Amino acid sequence: MAFNIKYLPLSLIATMAASFVFCMHVAMNHPETTPGPAQSLNDYTPVIYVVAASMCMYYVFLFYQSYTTFDELQKARKAFRDKKTKEAPDIKQIKYGVENVNVVAANRTAGNYTEQLVPFLLGLYFYSTYVSVQGAVKWGWIWLFFRSFYLIAFKLPFPCLLISTVPAYYCVWFMMGATLVTISN
Repeated sequence: MAFNIKYLPLSLIATMAASFVFCMHVAMNHPETTPGPAQSLNDYTPVIYVVAASMCMYYVFLFYQSYTTFDELQKARKAFRDKKTKEAPDIKQIKYGVENVNVVAANRTAGNYTEQLVPFLLGLYFYSTYVSVQGAVKWGWIWLFFRSFYLIAFKLPFPCLLISTVPAYYCVWFMMGATLVTISN
C-alpha cells in the first residue's frame, strides 16, 4: 500500500498542536509576571511563551493548508475513478482554485493569521516594553483564543466570521493604542 501524503502534514499539525499546549502549560506554571513594563530580559519570559504559542498556531494553520489540499485531491481522484467527474483532478487547480470551500477556508485561515501576525507581535512587544508585561501576556492569550477558531467561523454564514476577527483586531489595536498613549505622556 502506498503512503498517503496527507498524513505528513497531519503529523506536523499534531506536533505543532502539542507544542502549543506545551507552551500554554509552561506559561500557566510560570512564576509571577511583571505587572509593569519589562525592566530586564527575564521579564519578557512570559511574552516569549505567547510568541512561541503563536508560532505553533501559525504552523498548525500552514500545515492544515497542505493537509486540506492533499485530502481534497484524494477525494477528487476517487470521484474521477468512480466516474463521478469527467475531468482528472489537478493539484494546482485544487490548491489555488476557489471552487473548493474547504481549501478556500484553509487558505483564508492561514492568510488572515499571517496578515495579523506582524501587527500582533509588534503590539505584544511594544505593550510589554512600555506598558505592562502582564497585560501583554493577557492580551496575547486572548488574541490566540480568538484566532484559534477562525477556520470554523469562516465556514459558518456571515457575519459569524466577525466573532473571530473583530476581537482579535481589538487586541492588536488596544496594545498599539495603549502603547502610543503611554509613550506620548
